[in-house]
Amino acid sequence: MSQELSDPRDDPGSALDLAAAEVRVDSADTHALIEALAARLEESLPRLAAVRRRRVGGFRSKQTEVERIEVELGDERFELVQARGGFQCLRHRVVRGITLNREELPVSQWIVELVDEVTRTAAVGEQARIALEGLLT
Repeated sequence: MSQELSDPRDDPGSALDLAAAEVRVDSADTHALIEALAARLEESLPRLAAVRRRRVGGFRSKQTEVERIEVELGDERFELVQARGGFQCLRHRVVRGITLNREELPVSQWIVELVDEVTRTAAVGEQARIALEGLLT
């Protein structure tokens, strides 16, 4: 007698276990991505990016995780905060220190918009530098 193996997705209990495992993997990947992003921002934009970390694993542990990332680029402020086991990503439009608009974004979209704004800000800075050099020569 041959016994066929059933598809684990047919069993509701197995389907739940598989879904839970996928969520755990996605969560671990997101944490690793956020850690890498925080390190890169600290290194490449030290005056524009602020990263706050907290200790995990006990009093004497040296292990930390990102608690908050804030990046200020002109009138835009990008903020990522660890909340309720996930991350809350916000984009603020700030004029003279007052937040006029606050938008919550998914992590992936927040990263894309942050990179776009950093690129735009760098291009504007380069154009200003070239213009100043033209005035001085």
